[in-house]
Amino acid sequence: MKRKAHLFGIRHHGPGSAALLKGALDALDPACVLIEGSPEGDALIQHAGLAGMKPPLAMLFYAADEAANAVFAPLAEFSPEWVAMQWALTHERPVRFIDWPASVSLALGKLAREEALAALQKRVEEEEAAETSASTEDMVSNTSSARLDPLDLLAEAAGHSDGESFWNGLIEQGADSQSPLDIFAAIETAMMETRQHQADVGGMSETEWLRENRREAFMRGHIRDALKSYEGEVAVVVGAWHIGGLRAETTAAEDRSIIKDLPKIKVEATWAPWSDGRLSYASGYGAGVISPGWYRHLWGLYSGDRREGPEAFAAIWQARTAALLRQEGFDASTASAIEAARLALGLASMRGLSVPGLAEMRDASLSSLCHGDDVQLAMIERQLYIGNRIGEIDAAVPQMPLAKDFEVWCRKTRLKPDETANEIKLDLRSEAGLLKSTFLHRLNLIGVHWGRLIDAEAGRGTYREIWRLAWSPDMSVGLAEALVWGLTIEQAAGTATVDRGRKAGGVAQLSDLVRGALVADLPEAASACIDLLQAAAAQSSDITDLMNAVAPLVRIVRYGSARKLPEAELRALINALSVEVNAGIRIGSRQLDDDATSKRMMAMRAYDEALGLFADVALLDEWRRQLALIVDDEQVVTPVIGFSLRRLHDLGLWDETQIAAAFSRKIIGETAARAGAFVEAFIAGAAEVLIQDQALLFLIDEWLCGLNEEVFVESLPLLRRALSGFDMIGRKRIMARIAGGRKEPSVAMETAEHNPVFERALPLLRQILGLDA
Repeated sequence: MKRKAHLFGIRHHGPGSAALLKGALDALDPACVLIEGSPEGDALIQHAGLAGMKPPLAMLFYAADEAANAVFAPLAEFSPEWVAMQWALTHERPVRFIDWPASVSLALGKLAREEALAALQKRVEEEEAAETSASTEDMVSNTSSARLDPLDLLAEAAGHSDGESFWNGLIEQGADSQSPLDIFAAIETAMMETRQHQADVGGMSETEWLRENRREAFMRGHIRDALKSYEGEVAVVVGAWHIGGLRAETTAAEDRSIIKDLPKIKVEATWAPWSDGRLSYASGYGAGVISPGWYRHLWGLYSGDRREGPEAFAAIWQARTAALLRQEGFDASTASAIEAARLALGLASMRGLSVPGLAEMRDASLSSLCHGDDVQLAMIERQLYIGNRIGEIDAAVPQMPLAKDFEVWCRKTRLKPDETANEIKLDLRSEAGLLKSTFLHRLNLIGVHWGRLIDAEAGRGTYREIWRLAWSPDMSVGLAEALVWGLTIEQAAGTATVDRGRKAGGVAQLSDLVRGALVADLPEAASACIDLLQAAAAQSSDITDLMNAVAPLVRIVRYGSARKLPEAELRALINALSVEVNAGIRIGSRQLDDDATSKRMMAMRAYDEALGLFADVALLDEWRRQLALIVDDEQVVTPVIGFSLRRLHDLGLWDETQIAAAFSRKIIGETAARAGAFVEAFIAGAAEVLIQDQALLFLIDEWLCGLNEEVFVESLPLLRRALSGFDMIGRKRIMARIAGGRKEPSVAMETAEHNPVFERALPLLRQILGLDA
């Protein structure tokens, strides 16, 4: 009789599957264990038994010449693959992975992306621009058919609403009293039938079938080799879906023909720490966990030395829920937790479950602990259902390249990761200070926010930075994820920046990326982002976005004294953007809604300040000319007019008579909403303007006194919001000035205006205050 391997169809990251698998392996006592996974991971299996290896972890496979071409295979302590590895290592049995090599899957994935991009570009060139969007959507939708879930078919036959709840009730939270080998035999029979049905109804595309057939051809080859090499039983741990393919009657020659001439690339493999949050994402072999925290609780029920019953299982979960609610300040008593546990058990009994599932536990918690308030439960859902555990790698395991480079940088900069928050002050004129700054900026670009920049201009210059450093364990996971961008901190930061630049949704985002690349000393990435920014600016008609792009670029130029920057190129770019802004600001400020107006106001303030720092006379003159035109344009929204008039006042470009006349036009006879919005924009953030300019102060006073009660009440919220930015001293001085009434300028003041000493010092004073900028 022909020998066959024992196929154990599991669900990736399923604690019930893991518990059944452990029982099946104990009962079968196989001579070797084969696991679905890339064979490049065989060298990593030996590390899984080390004491310092604490899941969640991930096996990372990446192309040696292109780290961005990579895939993670995450594992939790309740993953059947992890349990299979642990069993084999403990019993000293051979164990290896049998899926298609990562060298093949990554090569085919890269080829597929290149072909799809080439096809898309060709299609765009052939079709009209108006039709491109629709055709692109058609193309994307045609590349993958709606794949039928075989578990949904079984669930429908069994009377369950969906395959997820069916599998959970039957396998993950049930099957306690049956033989694990019998259960796996039943899973095999059911999955073979559903797979055949999938083939009959066309539930997968030809591309998907080809992919699965290739993978399973590799698996069948490994199984044949194991059956030849070992006399005892051979255990094969695979996703339940693959059982039908592995039981197919094929010859070795037929399988070799399926995988013949497949492309390959050189691949590296390493262990990387993972986290519960990332474990909840679908990744690697397409398997994610919606609730890692809940599955870990289930695994505790199955894996403990002393198997506790459903009562203790429910009580422990509800006690944990109550404790988390109390931490958030909610009332959750022990008595309520007991009632919640009893309710969960009752719901499970009514629904035909041997153990309460997540739905039963949640319903019970919501009713007994949260009194029906979804908000209370939402406050703890992430910590309770997803979890916050972060994996750890044993010190004996060779470090991944990015972690190794991180340690090199830590030694060079003499920075040590510490969970205790502390501040450091860097002098960018020193080599050590500049090196630390570069390192921290690069880490931020790859999403590892060990340091957060508090102040980039401490000491009133551009030579100092203040950083707050605080390391957290999940940053090691961020380093692992960043490996897809490169093998060193510098390479990863540069690649990540350029990639984000290509995906940027606006000019302002690109401007921030340019600044980030330059302060991180990534000239090639900065140059690429500048090119992208220039191309985007040429196509952009969003004046707000263009203004938001100017301020970061101007700040970049200010770093020129501490960092080597392409100042000429940056100045040309700032000039080009500013010309576009100045040309379109007036027309572009008409008929804006409230949200767009608010964004425009913030952008104008930042742009005005940046333009002053940039100190280009021609740009400043044109900007100020536009401000004057805006004040006289009745179609421009009133907050923009208020800001423009204020700047004309602050810069001394209009005299008191012109300012008063324009101010009067904008508030006298206007609706309360328009007049209030104008006044709010004009006086925002500067009590000193009203204190020193009594003409404007009493103009506002007269306007307020002339309002009837209804209009005054309507205007009051806008005025309160405008005055909320004044400090208490400023408010008191304004009240005192109003109470004192109008005052004529004194002779001393008139004399002071013509003081020759003061007039000689005035240019320097204006320069210091930034009024000539």
